[in-house]
Amino acid sequence: MKPIRLKISGLNSFTEEQVINFELLTEKGLFGIFGPTGSGKSTIIDAITLSMYGKIPRNSKDFINTDSLSTSVVYEFEIGVGTERRRYIVERNIKKDLKNGGYKTTLARLREITAEGEKVLAEKEREVHQKIVEIIGLTAEDFTRSVVLPQGKFSEFLKLSGRERRDMLERIFGLERYGNDLMEKVRKVKNEKALLLGMVNGELSRYEGVTEEALKEALAKLELLKEEEKNLSAEREELLKEREKLKEIWERQKELNQFLEKKRLLDEKASEIEVKRGKIEKARKALSVKPYIDSVEETEKKLLLNKKELEKHAKELEEVSAQLEKIEKDYEITFREKEEKIPLLIEKEERLKRAVQIEDEIKRLSEEREKLLTEYKNLESNIKRLEEEKEKLFLSIENLKKNIAEKEEKIVSIRISTEEKENVFKAFELEKEFERVKREREEKAYKIEEIEKLVEKQKGEYERIKVELTEKEEELQKEESIFNLLEVQKPLSSEELFNFQKELESKRLKLIEAQRNKELEEKLEKTLKEVLEEREKLVGELEETEREYEEKGKALDALQKEIEEIVRKNMAGELAEGLEEGMPCPVCGSFHHINLAKKVDEKLIEEKKKLERGLRTEREVLQEKLIMLKSQLSGFTAKEEISRAELEKAKENLRGIDLEILRKEIEEMEVKFKEEKEKLEDWAKEKEEKEKVLKRLKEEKGQLALEEARIKERLQKDLKLLEEYKLSFEGIEREYQSLLKELENWKEKLGYANFSEKVEEINQKEKLIEKLREEVESLKKNLEELNIKREKVLEDLNQLIVRKTQVVEVGKEKRSVLEKMQKELYSYSEGKDVKKYLEDVQKERAEILQRESFLKNRLEEERRKKQEIESKKVSTLENQILLTNMLKEQIEKLELSLSKEGFKTKEEALSFVISSEEMSEIEIEVKRFENEYTSLVANIERLEGFLKGRQIEEEHWNRLEERIRELEEILTGKRKEIGATEKAIHDMKENLKKVEELTKKKKELEHVIDMLEELDKLFQGNKFVDFIASKQLKYITFSASKRLKEISRSRYALEIDSENNFVMRDDFNGGVRRSVDTLSGGETFLTSLSLALALSSHIQLKGKAPLEFFFLDEGFGSLDSELLDVVMTSLERLKKDKMVVGIISHVEELKDRVPVKLIVTPPTVSGEGSKVRIEYT
Repeated sequence: MKPIRLKISGLNSFTEEQVINFELLTEKGLFGIFGPTGSGKSTIIDAITLSMYGKIPRNSKDFINTDSLSTSVVYEFEIGVGTERRRYIVERNIKKDLKNGGYKTTLARLREITAEGEKVLAEKEREVHQKIVEIIGLTAEDFTRSVVLPQGKFSEFLKLSGRERRDMLERIFGLERYGNDLMEKVRKVKNEKALLLGMVNGELSRYEGVTEEALKEALAKLELLKEEEKNLSAEREELLKEREKLKEIWERQKELNQFLEKKRLLDEKASEIEVKRGKIEKARKALSVKPYIDSVEETEKKLLLNKKELEKHAKELEEVSAQLEKIEKDYEITFREKEEKIPLLIEKEERLKRAVQIEDEIKRLSEEREKLLTEYKNLESNIKRLEEEKEKLFLSIENLKKNIAEKEEKIVSIRISTEEKENVFKAFELEKEFERVKREREEKAYKIEEIEKLVEKQKGEYERIKVELTEKEEELQKEESIFNLLEVQKPLSSEELFNFQKELESKRLKLIEAQRNKELEEKLEKTLKEVLEEREKLVGELEETEREYEEKGKALDALQKEIEEIVRKNMAGELAEGLEEGMPCPVCGSFHHINLAKKVDEKLIEEKKKLERGLRTEREVLQEKLIMLKSQLSGFTAKEEISRAELEKAKENLRGIDLEILRKEIEEMEVKFKEEKEKLEDWAKEKEEKEKVLKRLKEEKGQLALEEARIKERLQKDLKLLEEYKLSFEGIEREYQSLLKELENWKEKLGYANFSEKVEEINQKEKLIEKLREEVESLKKNLEELNIKREKVLEDLNQLIVRKTQVVEVGKEKRSVLEKMQKELYSYSEGKDVKKYLEDVQKERAEILQRESFLKNRLEEERRKKQEIESKKVSTLENQILLTNMLKEQIEKLELSLSKEGFKTKEEALSFVISSEEMSEIEIEVKRFENEYTSLVANIERLEGFLKGRQIEEEHWNRLEERIRELEEILTGKRKEIGATEKAIHDMKENLKKVEELTKKKKELEHVIDMLEELDKLFQGNKFVDFIASKQLKYITFSASKRLKEISRSRYALEIDSENNFVMRDDFNGGVRRSVDTLSGGETFLTSLSLALALSSHIQLKGKAPLEFFFLDEGFGSLDSELLDVVMTSLERLKKDKMVVGIISHVEELKDRVPVKLIVTPPTVSGEGSKVRIEYT
C-alpha cells in the first residue's frame, strides 16, 4: 500500500483543512515529519488510521478540535502490483453529539478510482471497515503494530503473547488458508460428501419396490384399461349422434317459448302505451302556446321592476339635494381656515426640522461617549486580570523549576551500575534456561510413561479385535448357509401371482358389467311401461281435442252465415231509407216502393261479431293444443323406440351369464390369491431380513478388519516414538545436570537466591528512571511554554495601558461638544419633545389641507350624483310607458293561441307542458314497443313454421345429456388412469436404471468419506498453522537479528526460544540471553525497530501486494548521537528495497538526515489550527 494524499480538518490541533501530498513527500523514499511538541505531528498517523478503521490508535475520546463541531478526514492510497494495482479514496466525517455526549459518524464512504471514473464500494460505517480489512488484509491492531507505529504501540509486537502473535501472523501472511480455512475446506467437502451420501440413501429409499415383477404387473393392468376405454368410447359415440339429431329441435323449441313469454308481457303493457300516446299529443299543443305565456309573464315582471326603480330614483334625488346643501356650507368654512393658518405652520416646521438634526447629533455623540466608558471599564478589568495572571505565571515557573530539580536528583539516587545489571541478567537467563530444561525433562519423562501405558493398552486392544474378527467370520458363514437354503424354498413367483390376479380382475370386471346390465334391464322395463301408459293417455286427449276442434269449426261456419244474412238485411234497410217516392230504385229501377226493408239494430250485429271472435279464439287455442299434443305423441313414440332398443341390448349382454355362479368363482379365487400373496410376502420379508443381516455382518467384518489394521499401524508408530523419546530424555538429563551446577556457581558468586526477583527490581528501577526522564522532559517543555506565555501576558498588559490613556482624552473632547449643542436645541424646541412637536405641526397642516381637499371632492361628487339620478328618473319613466303598451299586445296574442289549441286558460295549457327530454323518451318508448311487438310476432311465426308441431320432452333431453356427461367423466378417469399407468411404467423403467447408478455412487462416496475423516483428524487444533507460523517467525527473527546486529555494531542479536517467545542475545557479554521484558528504553527501541522493519519487509497485503511504506512515531529521543546516526543509515538503505519510510520526531539532528520534510506548525493563540508545509534538505 502506498499513500497518495491526506486531507485533515477539525482533528485534534488541526482546525482548517490541511492537505498532505504524499506523492511529493515520498518521492525520495525517506521523509520526516517535524514540529514542536503539541504541534500535531502524531495526528497525521491518527488521521490515516481514523479514515481507514474509524478509530485512532491512542484511543483518545476528545479527538475533535475544541473550536470545531466535527472532523473530516479523506485518505487516498494505492495498492497492488502491475495490472492489479488499484487506487482508492476513503473518507469519514465525525461530529460531536451535543445532546447525548460522545460522537457520531455522519459520513463513511469508500470509492475506487478507475479509468471510467469513481465507483462507490461502501457507504456505511461497518461496510467501509469490512471492505478496508478485505482490501488491505490487516485489522486496525495489525496495521498499528506492523505498518503505522504510533506513540505507545512501537514495541507491542515484540511483547505480544505467543497466541496473539500467532493470530497476527496468520492474518498478515494469510495463513488462515493452512489452518481454519484448510480444515473448513476438508470438513466442507466431507459434509458435502456426507450430505450427498445421505441424499443417495434417500434416493434409494424412494425406489423401494421398484422390481421387474412390479413392471410386468403394471403392463398387464395397462392392457385391461385400454380395452375398457375402447368399449366406453363406442357407447359415447352412439349417444352423441342421437343428441346431434335432436339438438336443433330442442334449441328452436326453447327459443319459441322465450318469444311467447315476451309477447305475453308486451300485451299486458299495451294499455299503458296508449295513455302515453295521448300525453304526447297534448304536450305538443301546450308547447306551441307556451312561448306566448312566457312573453306575457316576462313583460309583467319587467313592468313591476320598472315601477320600483322609478320610486327609488325619486327618493334618491330628494336625499342628494339635502346632502349637497350641507357640504357647500362646510367647504366655505374650511377654505377660510386654510388661507389663515397654513403660512404660519410652514415657518414653524422648518425651525423644528433643524432641531431634529441637532437632537440626532447629540444622541450619536452620547452613544459614542457611552461606548468609550464601557471600553474604559473593560480595559481596567483586563489590566487587573493580566496582572493577576502574570503573578500566577511567575509562581508556576518557580514551582516547575523546583520539581525538575527534585526528579533529576531522584534519577541519580536509584541508578544501578551496568556491570551489576549485566551479571544479574546473565544469571537470570541461565535460571530461565534451567527452568525450561527442567520442565522439558519432566514433560519427556511423563510422556514416556504415557506412551508405555498407551502401547500396553493398544496391544490388548489388538488381541481383542483379532478374536472379534474370527467370531464375526464364523457368524457370517452360518448366515450365508441359511440364506442359500431360503432361496431354494421360494413359493409362487411374482409373475405367476400377477397372472392369477389378472384373471381374477377380469372376472370381477365381468361381474360388475353383468350387474350393471341387470340393473339397466330392470330400469328400462320400468321406463318402457311408463312411456306406454303416458302415450295411451296422450292419444285419448288428442282424439278429444280433435272432436272439440271440429265442433267449434261447425259452430263458427253457422255463425258466419247468420252474420252475413244480418249484414245483407241491414244494407237493404239503409238503401230503403234513402229512397224517395217517384225516384227510381238504384237496384231494380222501380219508381214505386212497396214493402220496404227495415234497418237492423247495430247492437245485434256487434253482439254476433263478438261471439264470432270468441269462437275463433277458442278454435285457435284448440289448434295450438293439437300441435303440442301431436309433438308430445311423436316424442313418446321416439322414447318407446329408444327404450325397446336399449332393453334388447341389455338382455343380449346378459345371455349365458349366471351371476351367482360368477360371484362364487370370484370368492374362491380371492381366497386363493390372498393365501399365495401372503406366502410370497412372508418369504420376501424373511429374505430381506436375512439380506440385511448379511449386509450388517459384512460391514461389521470390514470395520473390524479396518480397525485391526489401524491399531496395528498405530502400535508400530507409538513403539518407534517411545524409542525416540527415551533417546531424547538422555540428552535432556545431561543438559539439566550441567545447568544445575552452573546456576549454583552464580548464586554463590552474586549472593542472590532468586534472580527473577532481582531482575524485576532492576526492571522496576529502569522503568521508574525512564518514567522520571519522560516527566522531566515534559516539565521542561511545560516550563518553556509558561515562559512564552509570560512574555505574551506582559506584551498584552502594556498595550492595554496605552489604550486606556487614549480613551480618557477622546471622552473629554466629546463632552465639550455635547454641552454646546444642547443649548442650541433648547432655543428651537421651547423645552418640548422636538420630534413630537414637529409631528404635531405637520399633522395639523396636513389635516387642514386634507379636510379642504376632501370637502371639495365631496362637493363635486354630490353635484355629479344629483345629475345622474335626474337622468335615470327620466329614462325609467319612458320605459314604463313602453312596457305597458307591449303587455297589451302580448295578452291579445296569447288569448288567440289558447283558443286555437283548445285550451280555456293558460294554467290548463301549462299543466300539459313537459320537457323535450321527457317527450323524446316517451316517443322512443312507444316506437320501441311497436318495433319489438312486430319483431316478436314475426319470430313466433317463423319458429312455429320450422317446428310444425314437433316437440321434445325436457326429461328425455336431460337424461340423454346426463348419460353423455357420465360417460365422458368415466372416460376421462380411464384415460387418466391409462396415462398414469403408462407414466408409472416409463418411470419404473427409468428408476431401475437409477437404482443401479445410485448403488454404484454410494460405494464411491463411502470410500471418499473414510479418507476425509483421516484428513480432518490431521488438521485439528491448528497444528499445521502453528508449524507454518513458527517458520515465518523464525525467518522474520533472522532478518530482524541481522538488522539489529548492524544497528548495534554486532552487539545484540534476536532469537526465539522453544515457546516462540523473543529473546535478546548480548554478544559483548559472552552471548548471554535476556528476556525482552528486561530491556531498557533504548534497547527496546532498537529491537522493536529491527523487528518492525523485518516484519514490514515481508508483509504481503492480502497475500499479493507488498507493503510499500512504514511509519515511526517515537523512540528517537532515547538514542545518543552516534546510535542515532547508525539507525538513520539503516533506514536510508530501505530505499533500495522500494520501501518508503516516514519518521515523526522533534529531534533537531534528524532534520538534516531526511531529504524531504513535512513541517508542522502548532496552533496559535488567535485560534488558528496546525499548518503543514513541505521542505527539501
